[in-house]
Amino acid sequence: MISPARPLLPGAEPFEHPGRVDLGVLLVHGFTGSASEMRPIGAALATAGFGSEALLLPGHGTHPDDMAEYRYSDWVEDVERGLDRLLARHERAVLVGLSMGGALALNVAARRAGDARLAGLVTIGAPLVLDDWRLGFAHLIARVVKWQAWGKPDIKDRGVWDGQIGYRRIRTRAVLELLALLRDTGSRLDQVTQPILIVQSRDDHTVPPRNAALIDAGVSSADRRVCYLEKCYHVSTVDFDADLLNAEIVRFVGRLTTPTATAQTPKPDGAGGLP
Repeated sequence: MISPARPLLPGAEPFEHPGRVDLGVLLVHGFTGSASEMRPIGAALATAGFGSEALLLPGHGTHPDDMAEYRYSDWVEDVERGLDRLLARHERAVLVGLSMGGALALNVAARRAGDARLAGLVTIGAPLVLDDWRLGFAHLIARVVKWQAWGKPDIKDRGVWDGQIGYRRIRTRAVLELLALLRDTGSRLDQVTQPILIVQSRDDHTVPPRNAALIDAGVSSADRRVCYLEKCYHVSTVDFDADLLNAEIVRFVGRLTTPTATAQTPKPDGAGGLP
């Protein structure tokens, strides 16, 4: 049973930007985060003329207790609904997801592999696997430990820490749903056929950087590229490399507006950064 609605944390609100009709972008934040971490991308896309919608996933942006009341399927369905809303306003769409939002983007892209209206996707620090040994005992831990401290933000630029809007502790039950999402996404990965930009920080303390290579090897997209960031940690959307990240995303989205986008030869796997 879902608890009565709680007020949103200031700044966590979902947002929209208007833009051209032919292509819009759905922005999906990460586990325990909020729409605020996607605002720089939305602003960069708007400057380039692209409309976007940023979600606030169920259980996020209010109180950590709320996350325990949702399953990963609820997050997948929320992305599906957001994509449908976007496609009601735009002819085609691109998914952009940070961290768990990237895993959700992969999951939904696999489910919609036959839908030509989904023009492509961008994953930013998306996990398929996590290396914390405790996760192997997550089901046992969740029975006896209710809370887990999340710690300091995984952002290199300490000047933006105070502006990071998300939970600093989590319900251990919610971690089980994250792990279930990663398993489900991994099982569907070869069904992803859309053009994809895979972005990963080399100095990520949350998601092992090897996930970028796993995604690259696992998808069936003929048009794919890996871009590594060098001056940021996990939440790269608000870190020192944010401008570079935004430029890469705008360039990728812009390329998908051309009729020959999928016919272009992708750069070699592992190419990173702007030339």
